[in-house]
Amino acid sequence: MIDPRLQLLIAVCEYGTVTAAAEALYRSPSGVSKQLKELAAELDVDLLERHGRRVRLTPAGQRLVTHARRLNAHWETALSDTTAAARQLCGPVTIGGFPTAIPSILTPAALRMRAQHRLLRPVIKEIHSSEILTALESGAIDLGLFVADESTSHIADSHIEVIGVLDDPIDLLVPEEHRFAANDRIRLEDAAQEEWISGHPHQDAYIELLAATRAVGYAPRVAHYAQELTATTALVAAGLGIAAVPRIAMTVPHPRVVQIPLFGGQTPRRRILLALRRGSHDNPRIAAAVTAVREVPPAPTASTGRR
Repeated sequence: MIDPRLQLLIAVCEYGTVTAAAEALYRSPSGVSKQLKELAAELDVDLLERHGRRVRLTPAGQRLVTHARRLNAHWETALSDTTAAARQLCGPVTIGGFPTAIPSILTPAALRMRAQHRLLRPVIKEIHSSEILTALESGAIDLGLFVADESTSHIADSHIEVIGVLDDPIDLLVPEEHRFAANDRIRLEDAAQEEWISGHPHQDAYIELLAATRAVGYAPRVAHYAQELTATTALVAAGLGIAAVPRIAMTVPHPRVVQIPLFGGQTPRRRILLALRRGSHDNPRIAAAVTAVREVPPAPTASTGRR
């Protein structure tokens, strides 16, 4: 087995503080500090140094993390080879994913895994896309589903493998009495004069909406700010504005809103990817999870227009 203290060092490297690393790994900060001090003493080198309220790796610590990541890749390969000899898949497989992926992708994937492999135990963890790499690095998850954007563009590197899952269209959400409600589809540019409900400027919903509307020549007039789907849907149902929502997010339709597909040359969509530690793909348990996630049927076409 690889020295577990190396995983602690990688986690501190990713999270920036001993406290955050300990929380992610369900350890106590004092316990993590003690083990890293013991590791540094055994190696007779300083691994961490204070930098304001945070800690950072010394050059020796950075070099050790690089070697630890390589060891992890070799260990994943060894686990894959060993697990392949087992007659029946068993044990936990932890999959992280952003909130809207859980009901539409990860839940049916977990059910598929349990049906096909009775002793396999899928574990689902809600993790936002920007935190997937850190969760993989720390060992908190075995696979991570994330939405590709600028904050995750660095996720594919020498020790992380990325697999495409699906492209998720963005649909328009309007109140049932809205002038668009009877349409089977709508162009984004037709909504230039509408008032919008979206997230705050630093949140995904707003960033995605701004990029899409700018591509067709305008900036959205945001009247209310909500990122969480239940809040967004309630505001739309009340007639306080319209919203752009990922298709897979609307697993439970609201009786007073209508979801309309967008079309045209600048139809917005999210690219959803799956990340895993390099060397783990040949592990039959991991491979079963990857297959289950990729075999989940795409979200059905939005229920269009008012009947």
